[in-house]
Amino acid sequence: MSSKLSKILTIIILVIAVIGAVLYAGVLTSEEDSVYSSVSPLVEFSAWLLYATLAITVVFAVVNIFKNPEDLKKIAINVAILGLVYVVAYVTASDAAVLDVQGQILEGGEAGATSKLISTIINYSVYLGAIAIAVVGLGAVKTAIK
Repeated sequence: MSSKLSKILTIIILVIAVIGAVLYAGVLTSEEDSVYSSVSPLVEFSAWLLYATLAITVVFAVVNIFKNPEDLKKIAINVAILGLVYVVAYVTASDAAVLDVQGQILEGGEAGATSKLISTIINYSVYLGAIAIAVVGLGAVKTAIK
């Protein structure tokens, strides 16, 4: 990385840190009845940082794909695997109503498409977590064998 680019990035990070510190200090010094009004700008700033990070990540990912087209096959295989895991999560998801401890249907937890979507997302997260743990575990075993 060039020295000029490094200085620019350092200044940008410093500005973001100062803004975050000022907003956080505003939360710490606010009265209890006005906490919401002081937390709201901090949350909004954090959301905008998340959006900017997401946009930068997507742009750099697309640029790197076009710079290295030989990696496109690996990317397609990985996306296909993620899609297959999602299909398995969808097939195994329940569309039953969400009940509380007393057996009453929770508000917004009626049986149907929304319940199936939420169940799919939960299953998908569990399956991806299990795959990640298995891969890390296999890597540790492989390293231990060597």
